[in-house]
Amino acid sequence: MRSRTRSAIGLAAFALLAERAVAQAPDSLVLSLAAMSAVTGLEDAMADSLLAALPGAALDRAGNVVWTRGSGEPVRVALCPVDEVGYVVGGVTPEGYLTLRRVGTTAVGPLYDQFLEGQRVTLFGRRGAVAGVVGVRSTHLTRGRPAVPDEPFRLDNAYVDVGATSAAEAAALGLEVLTPVTRAKRPHRYGSPATLVAAPNAAARAACAALLSAARKPAAVTTGTAVVAFTRRSHFERDGASFVLLEHAGPLAAEIVLLGGAARSAGLGAGPQASADSVAVGRGFRSVTAWALPTRYALTPVETVSLLDVGALAERLAAFLGGGR
Repeated sequence: MRSRTRSAIGLAAFALLAERAVAQAPDSLVLSLAAMSAVTGLEDAMADSLLAALPGAALDRAGNVVWTRGSGEPVRVALCPVDEVGYVVGGVTPEGYLTLRRVGTTAVGPLYDQFLEGQRVTLFGRRGAVAGVVGVRSTHLTRGRPAVPDEPFRLDNAYVDVGATSAAEAAALGLEVLTPVTRAKRPHRYGSPATLVAAPNAAARAACAALLSAARKPAAVTTGTAVVAFTRRSHFERDGASFVLLEHAGPLAAEIVLLGGAARSAGLGAGPQASADSVAVGRGFRSVTAWALPTRYALTPVETVSLLDVGALAERLAAFLGGGR
């Protein structure tokens, strides 16, 4: 699975992200990260991108990307999850259509799956990324039949068409059971001025862009140790974050910041907020604070954040890592 997900997304994305990170501009990083996919449990390509963009970072035994600066106490830790609720191929029909199963334990509501109907998706197979589309019910085949209640789209209704006409043709494309699947990512920057970005999972990706930008700043750590970690499997009980805290921080870590997804109650431009989605991460840690970006249209394909908020979060994180407030 590791080699599959790396080859599927491609090394070109890693080089692009590293090039944009040199400029340390959070807005460029937001667009780069928002265009990438990392289904929970299948985050290898995203991890490689972050390794390329953050000199001195390394993979730990759980596959998290971890970077440290300074030494001794106090230990300050900033965590950002890189994964997203996505899908895998659940089966291949004899006609070459693919069925889907959702990955992750996070509750996202029925609309999350309904947004897939008739939409473009990307399948990350063994031979590279494959474009597909989720089919819709045919109005021609149902015309003239007795009226029945129009049930909403469910994941069990999803059939992905990749242009294959048989299971053998789908296999020839490198597609099989457990192939990762996400919505096709096309981040959109808009507004006047263009300070808003809309994309699936935009808030979480933007938070990680802010952390990456903060870690690349040349500011020195004034006291103690700063630990930055881009963690896996946040939608499986956050076990990646828990591993980082136990392995790299220890129970005496002075301060821990967990970057979350959406702060739904705050308006755009209000700056990073304390998140209500705090914090079942590990046990025995003295202080875990959740920060999130103000977000519109959370858990939709057009989840929206403000680049002004991202910049403010990057500055706040840089001060935190350097020992300030």
